[in-house]
Amino acid sequence: MRLNLHALLRAFPSSLFARMALILLVGLLAAQLASLWLQWGERATVVAQARGLHLADRIAEAVRVLEAGDPSRRSSTISALQSDDMRVSVIDADQVSPNSPRGPIQAAIGARLGSEREIRSLGSGGGGGGRGGGGGGMQRGNPLRSFDLRLNDGQWVRITAAREAEAPALPGDLIAQLLITLIIVTAVVMIAVRQATRPLQQMADAADTLGRDLDAPPLAETGPAESRRAAQAFNRMQARIKRLIDERARALAAVSHDLRTPLTRLRLRAELVDDEKLRDQMAADLDAMASMIDATLDYLRGLQDSEVARPIDMNALLQSLAEDAEVIGRAISVEGTALTPYRGRLSALRRALQNLIDNAIKYGHSARIRIDDDPAVLRIVVEDEGPGIAPAELVRVTEPYYRPDASRSRETGGVGLGLSIVKDIALMHGGELLLANRPQGGLSATLVLPRSQRL
Repeated sequence: MRLNLHALLRAFPSSLFARMALILLVGLLAAQLASLWLQWGERATVVAQARGLHLADRIAEAVRVLEAGDPSRRSSTISALQSDDMRVSVIDADQVSPNSPRGPIQAAIGARLGSEREIRSLGSGGGGGGRGGGGGGMQRGNPLRSFDLRLNDGQWVRITAAREAEAPALPGDLIAQLLITLIIVTAVVMIAVRQATRPLQQMADAADTLGRDLDAPPLAETGPAESRRAAQAFNRMQARIKRLIDERARALAAVSHDLRTPLTRLRLRAELVDDEKLRDQMAADLDAMASMIDATLDYLRGLQDSEVARPIDMNALLQSLAEDAEVIGRAISVEGTALTPYRGRLSALRRALQNLIDNAIKYGHSARIRIDDDPAVLRIVVEDEGPGIAPAELVRVTEPYYRPDASRSRETGGVGLGLSIVKDIALMHGGELLLANRPQGGLSATLVLPRSQRL
């Protein structure tokens, strides 16, 4: 089966914090598992060696006691050596096992006795009893290890010991310590990654806020040197952008304001023209110029709206707009209900909705408003029954001063700023303006307003 790389990338966490934390935690877990594996093997070897030395000590001690006692009283000595996990018996030469023991057990016993002893191994299993010492108290169910040793007087004895129960190579205390260490290091890693990625998150939030409000407070210049430098660069960029926007707004506002005086003079002089047709044409041109100036000022006000956000009853706002339209004979219907008040800028939202309604009536002769609300997003859809917009023009129609030539009639007027203002107001509230042609004809304009956006 081929590995789907795109699916793997989609499954991988998208945030920098999650990715860094996951990489560090996987590396830490791999290091802990490697350490656990090494300790497991080393400890198993040490435990096995310790058990072998313990067995050699017990056998050597039994041989030492037998050799130190009177051979005529060896039976009583052997009886005293019997225990639940070890038994000793005297055997004849023809009962001696022919096998030599594997491992360092012979050298270990000889080292403890001070001289080498001839040792044979019977291996695992019961190994029948000899002529002395029964050892009936031996625990059943445990595998046995039997060794035949020749004493210094030539007598052979068989020593059978029960194997010790297998103990875990890593006890519970050590595993608990490793888990506690892993938890502590994981917590430290998470804190360190959070501290490292927090400045990026703060900068992303500041950039998002800057897109809605040029007067947003500057980013705090704190933290490590790199974070301070990034915050300082961001604040300088914000100051430059605000200064450029303010200068452009003042220049355009001044030009638009100063144009009103010569327009007024031209309008007065046009009234003195005797040719009625020429006078009407000049008046129409002057009205178009005045309309462009008013639209430009309205657009600039939308970009620089510093109105304070507050809860708005969207149902009452839309109802008031519908009633205002009905007074002048416009047909508007409102469907749906906003569940709760929406926190936003009232004047800006009124302007955006009024522009959408005016466009619907201007190009489709009627407007139908539908409200779709849920706890996350408030959607206000304005539909008309006009000619719609060519699909290729749907993206460009929200650009300032752009008017599609084929989709809408020039006789309807306008300078191409209505939808631009609506788009800017939507962005100001963290939302968006979606335009789509209806299958049954006409245009559908959806104002998407997220409720979780902070203003």
